Amino acid sequence: MPKKAEKEIKTVETLHRFSPLADLDRRQLEDIVEHAEWLQARKKDVLMELGDTENSSIFLLRGNVLLEAADGRQRVIKHTDPSSRSPLSRLRPSRYQVTALTPVQYIKISNDLLDELTDMDEASEMISSHYLVEETSEENADFSAQMVAHIYEDLHRHSLLLLSWHPVALSVSQKILKEKQDNRKMAKAALMDPILSLKLLKSSQLQRPGSAVTSIESAILQMGVQRTHKLAFMNLFRESRDPRMLLLQETFCTAWERSIMVASVAGQLTRKLGLENAKEAQLAGLLHNIGELTILSYAYNFYREITPQELQDCILMFGKEIARMLLSHWNIFHTLSQSICDSTEWMYDHGGNQPNLTDIVIAAKASVQISRKDSNNPPPPLPQIPALKKLRLDTPDSILATELRSYANKSLEETRRKLDIGA
Repeated sequence: MPKKAEKEIKTVETLHRFSPLADLDRRQLEDIVEHAEWLQARKKDVLMELGDTENSSIFLLRGNVLLEAADGRQRVIKHTDPSSRSPLSRLRPSRYQVTALTPVQYIKISNDLLDELTDMDEASEMISSHYLVEETSEENADFSAQMVAHIYEDLHRHSLLLLSWHPVALSVSQKILKEKQDNRKMAKAALMDPILSLKLLKSSQLQRPGSAVTSIESAILQMGVQRTHKLAFMNLFRESRDPRMLLLQETFCTAWERSIMVASVAGQLTRKLGLENAKEAQLAGLLHNIGELTILSYAYNFYREITPQELQDCILMFGKEIARMLLSHWNIFHTLSQSICDSTEWMYDHGGNQPNLTDIVIAAKASVQISRKDSNNPPPPLPQIPALKKLRLDTPDSILATELRSYANKSLEETRRKLDIGA
């Protein structure tokens, strides 16, 4: 049976390695040190039973454990694995029996205490998704779980890797570096690269903590020409790739095209309807798939070849949560962040009759997917989508819907021409 662990491991520094606790201050961590149960178990001891309802989370300090689901699926977690930085089983009732494969040391922390000290919604949803993936495919679980663990860890270490598609980064950086003082032209160039646009928002936000930088042009104004040039240069030479693997070449290209088309349709639809904030709609459309782009950045450096199905499953399962974590962690202004995250749900409905920014982005996504005959995450029947009902776009042959699809294709062609990228 588990017993009390040795006192010397009970330190604030020990807690810092766990992702949900990494951002807590020393006083909060000392509170956890005092109130947590610091335990150890022998080989074959059960740390948590299948179906356990105890309101606590287990964090692995030392050793290896086996997670075994009711259907017999198994997964080994070592304390050196990235996934060990998250709770072993957050869901209740527990979907796993957790058994020690070696002598182990671990911490048991009350979820009430965690909820009091941390914003656990973010971690909880990610971890819930993590375990849902494990139940569908053991091989896919390894890919998805490791991918998300790396992203989550790097985000909290302030070392997140976001890659631009190299042909885009090359042309965009050349256009920006040519400009010496015209912020508007630099912003127009940056808006052809979703990754660079997000990095500009992040960097400018860091210079104005507590403020809301609401456009790329205002971000460049805040950054100044010299810093903007440096960021564009570094994005090209340090954080852009043209993958050799055919799957990633195609996926990088497709994700970029989708960003450009959704951005153009969102801006055009806003203008057509006489609504305000067309620039914000365009920016939300440009960044609507930032979770997907983040996953692609990490897939590029993954240790083995990835199947198209693995990659698509990971994007569908984790794209929204990764986007939400990233935008929240970087303090990107709230209305933009919320619209991006909400727009991942086709059936999103804010309850009112007037369309909002999220409705615009959802409508733009639907127009682009129909135009491209995109079978990934296809929308349900159009009349069922609340956003399209509000915008009167719930029939694919409406005049405005037809115009928007045509506009999306023309915008992509025009952007490719500006960047000198072949179709």
